Amino acid sequence: MLRRLTSRFRRTKKKESPALESIPEPDTTHVESSAKVGAAEGDAPIGTEETLSAEILHPQPEGTLVASSAELRVDEEGTKRLASRAKIGPQKVQEIVAGEDLKRDEMGRIHIKIVFYGPSLSGKTTALRWLFANVKSLSKGKIVEISDELGRTTYFDFIPVSASENVVFDVFTVAGQRRHATQRINVLRNVDGIIFMADSTPEQMNENLASIQELRIALGTDRMATLPIIVSLNKRDLPNALPVDYMVDMLGVQGYPVFPTIATEGKNLLRMFQRVLRDSLIFKMGI
Repeated sequence: MLRRLTSRFRRTKKKESPALESIPEPDTTHVESSAKVGAAEGDAPIGTEETLSAEILHPQPEGTLVASSAELRVDEEGTKRLASRAKIGPQKVQEIVAGEDLKRDEMGRIHIKIVFYGPSLSGKTTALRWLFANVKSLSKGKIVEISDELGRTTYFDFIPVSASENVVFDVFTVAGQRRHATQRINVLRNVDGIIFMADSTPEQMNENLASIQELRIALGTDRMATLPIIVSLNKRDLPNALPVDYMVDMLGVQGYPVFPTIATEGKNLLRMFQRVLRDSLIFKMGI
């Protein structure tokens, strides 16, 4: 009986074997070839079908830095043309000699131009409003704002600030949106001091990089090296604010005075403003 059962078991196993052997192995050829293509192409342009598929399958966690070469592009030649039209040419010797290139009004007062520069919604107008409302030691004129229905600056904000009877600081903020490049670069004409205001959130890092790249192109290497430039890393109160050292390295602003700020609360705004006023006075007048 045992022999008969053994014989039956062997016959059953032989019948089942072909079925098991006919099950195909998983086809990994396409996956492997796709991986090789991806590795070979490494830096494929952002926005391709493959990249979008990858972003859908593996979305970036909220609050992380998303770098995109497409978003960082600044039209270098176009920016140079806009700077030329705004009469921002090569720096002249008298411009960097204290007391040689002073702008005076009909009352004989010296005017020094300060510009808040940076991407849209980084806090430039908020900072100017706080300074206007809270700095009591300076004589201030009327603040002029030109903004859209969402409160974003569309040309510039302006306020004259008098440090004495003889010196007036004309303080401007620029429109940070990409499409307002013409207006923004026009405001840089005859600038004597700059506050570059960056947004500390990871999502805006590309806009920070594009803005400072545009500033470097518009001003040229000589002005970037000689003009008083203060860097504000704003929105430090946000939980996902990037580390200060990381932002300094990414923006390439080593050597410039850097102030971590919270424009909505006025944190470090007065110190930052006093620094740019002092540095621009020394730069223009040697005092």
